[in-house]
Amino acid sequence: MRLASLVKVGICLVVIALVMPALRAQAPANETATQFYTRYLAALGKATTIDQLTPLLSADMVKQITSTPADQRPMMFGMIKDMAGMNKNVKVTKETPNAKGATLAATATGMDGKPVKGTIDVMKEGGAWKLGKESWSN
Repeated sequence: MRLASLVKVGICLVVIALVMPALRAQAPANETATQFYTRYLAALGKATTIDQLTPLLSADMVKQITSTPADQRPMMFGMIKDMAGMNKNVKVTKETPNAKGATLAATATGMDGKPVKGTIDVMKEGGAWKLGKESWSN
């Protein structure tokens, strides 16, 4: 029994040693809310399923996703990708710290070629940045 326990602990340590550098590479320790949002946009561009984004989303957003029937999630993901694709040249213009994390002000070029303004809530959960509410308007 004791040997089996030691083997389990050893396997866990190996897994942790392999996974931790990858996690650190994804999220630098001193990452700002703006840097996180840039990383989120890159992940969104590469994602093929909503599940690939949930590690970057706030608990409330994940709750909304998981409360959606599984067969409707691909449609939800498609809508998220489509809405994100509407804006080009996204630039964060201001980062304002708040009690939960930060609010980002951003500009972009909308589908019609006109400027749009965005407000993005980014929060700290479990010591990591997570995307909250995001809204864009002319």
